[in-house]
Amino acid sequence: MDSQVNLDTHSWIALAIFLCAIVFVIRSVTIHLWKITIHLNLATAPPLGIVILLASKTITWQTVGDGFIGSKLGVQPYSIMLLFYSLAYICISLDATGLIQFCAFWVSRKAGQRGHLAFTLFYLLTSLISGLASNDVVILTGTAFLSYFTRVSDIHPTAFLMSEFTSANIASMALFIGNPTNVVVSEAFNISFVTYSAWMLLPTVVCLGVAYISLRVVFNSPKYLPRVIYPPDAEPRTVLVDPKGAIFGLVLLGTCLATLVGTSFIPGVSVWMVTLPFAVIMLCRDMWYDLWELLRRSGNDVDSARTRISPSMHEVQSDNDTTISVEADARARTSLKNEEVNKEIAKPLAKVSEYFSKHLPCVTSVVTRMPWTILPFALSMFVLVEGLSHVGWIAVFAKGLSVVTYNYVATVFGVMGISIIACQLLNNLPMTILFTRILQHPNFSHNTQLPEIIVQAAVLGLIVGSNLGACLTQVGSLAGIMFEHILKTKGIYILGYFNFLKWNLILLPLVAAAGAGVVTAELWFHYLR
Repeated sequence: MDSQVNLDTHSWIALAIFLCAIVFVIRSVTIHLWKITIHLNLATAPPLGIVILLASKTITWQTVGDGFIGSKLGVQPYSIMLLFYSLAYICISLDATGLIQFCAFWVSRKAGQRGHLAFTLFYLLTSLISGLASNDVVILTGTAFLSYFTRVSDIHPTAFLMSEFTSANIASMALFIGNPTNVVVSEAFNISFVTYSAWMLLPTVVCLGVAYISLRVVFNSPKYLPRVIYPPDAEPRTVLVDPKGAIFGLVLLGTCLATLVGTSFIPGVSVWMVTLPFAVIMLCRDMWYDLWELLRRSGNDVDSARTRISPSMHEVQSDNDTTISVEADARARTSLKNEEVNKEIAKPLAKVSEYFSKHLPCVTSVVTRMPWTILPFALSMFVLVEGLSHVGWIAVFAKGLSVVTYNYVATVFGVMGISIIACQLLNNLPMTILFTRILQHPNFSHNTQLPEIIVQAAVLGLIVGSNLGACLTQVGSLAGIMFEHILKTKGIYILGYFNFLKWNLILLPLVAAAGAGVVTAELWFHYLR
């Protein structure tokens, strides 16, 4: 790679297309031209950008191939997508058993009328689920439940919702599989599952502790966190629609994590090779469940049977006849990510969909809730970043970012801070893909061999920044965009962009400083003591 790159017209076209694609990812736009409706969103804008770059001869088909399959720098987009969707199926299927809603109602009952205890238990629950599964699972299920919980309990929802969002994005930093951004960085720099956890578990725990203390101080007023609350009096077991499936899913997820730990010591075994078979096992179990239920219900009214379709279709009746519909989690995902795409594909696939919905309702529900629009989005972003590298922008960015490599402390805080800001402009997944390529470029190291501690500081700073960057504004991550959408469907408008930013400008600097401080201490302990 040449360290000196002359930018030309194609360079500026590539940058403009990249930034335009990001704009439509953050805020989708629908354009009506005569009888044609064009939807520009996270599923369509990045692929359209690739088409424009190809048509203008800014990039070649070789660049597209490198973006999809991976270049020689270690990032393999297809393997990242296989890992992401394997874990997504396991987690969504586990959620479809009603387990997460069961845990939420159980926590509500344990807390009783003690408002501070309820706040603490929900914080621990969302942290645990996000750490073991992902922040998306927490946002999609927890936001709907807390919206209902705070409404029925007559609590101002800000404190509980801010707690959920903050803990979900911090806890996702703990494990390799907690966030797609973690996977991108780890795959690019050959970080194993165990090595990743060894570095990131302590910063995650410290950040969660600092965030909890900060939340308690910021929302200390009884207006946000009353001492006495009146929670919904619903029986937790009523939402657990498939207890055996919940146990099976938990054991399977635990076994998958344990296998990831074990295989991290075996060279040549990619993480997707471990997670994909477990996802297939979960799929087979769901198909068996559907077929068994179909046989059991033969001759009866299908609609009246208690079928595990998903918690989103299940309602809980409380003693005071208040009904909770957890419909928002599935509806929000479908509405946010799939509604525009589904309009185009609904007609030709209507009969097929009806057949599978009737014979395999559980599998159909889980597959429908999968975040399919992330697939064209993520793969296209890899191609667009590859295009930026092809026309010289990565070299320019790498030279600019190299100023933070003065020492390991400056590198950690510098890369983390810049990546947090970049998340608000680019969204965290495109930002991570872009910054990974920047860190790999020779210009970042001034075309010399950087000390290992500096390289490790940059990598860890990027991981911390990509996770915490999602906490500042709702456009910093896909989870934030979903969070905002779900709140609107539940009629909650108190956490708009600026109000959300106001609270996080208080919380995030403390959490980020704590995370970077722990990473710095770890680097000193590992390399310099």
